[in-house]
Amino acid sequence: MTDVLEQLGALIDTPEFNPLSAKRVFRLAMSDYGARVFMPSLVRSLRMLAPGIELEVSQGSREAMMADVFDGETDMAFGVFPDKVPEALRMYTLFVESFACLADKNTLPNSGTLDKSSWLARPHILVAMQSGANNEIERALSGTGLSRHVVMTLPHWGIANQLVAGTDLILTAARRSFDMTDSNSQVQIFEPPFPIESFDFKLLWHQRREGDAAHNWLRQLIISVLNSELNEKS
Repeated sequence: MTDVLEQLGALIDTPEFNPLSAKRVFRLAMSDYGARVFMPSLVRSLRMLAPGIELEVSQGSREAMMADVFDGETDMAFGVFPDKVPEALRMYTLFVESFACLADKNTLPNSGTLDKSSWLARPHILVAMQSGANNEIERALSGTGLSRHVVMTLPHWGIANQLVAGTDLILTAARRSFDMTDSNSQVQIFEPPFPIESFDFKLLWHQRREGDAAHNWLRQLIISVLNSELNEKS
């Protein structure tokens, strides 16, 4: 984190924007997954570099977040967005994410993992803003003519992790959503028993914001903070 602050120090004295004295409210949209990945480090950096900047964080479907960015209701959105978006929108890939599975250790064999047939035989939790088959896991299964039994659909990543312990449920979700799982806990992280396509986690903003020095500064801070987080964990 020290390196990030040093790299951004040069931006503090720019004539267009002075973070130390700036008073500004930024509206960000993301799921609780996005908030878990980078918000703690971002907030710590902002309190040191730009204490007058305030954040208002909201959550919505990817379609709703895109619409709010386009309409100017949101300054930036973070999530999984299609490769093609309206021409006025700009995107930056923050990182590429893969999938992992979570289950109660007591329900797994000694190998700590499941083969495909055992995985399919279990009930599953789906994390999504709405039910349906339009997600990476269902697409991977439907490509081989298979489907799973989803018994619970939730919009929140954090609570989903807590519902696995003491049950026969399987949660297959973004790997970084399990970063805070204690190795001594009752649950076990393991690899999916079939290939699931990874996805790009992106930052989205409107081109009208590109002349805004404060907006540009915050985008660069977010990118730098996240890169620092990823490097520390690699």
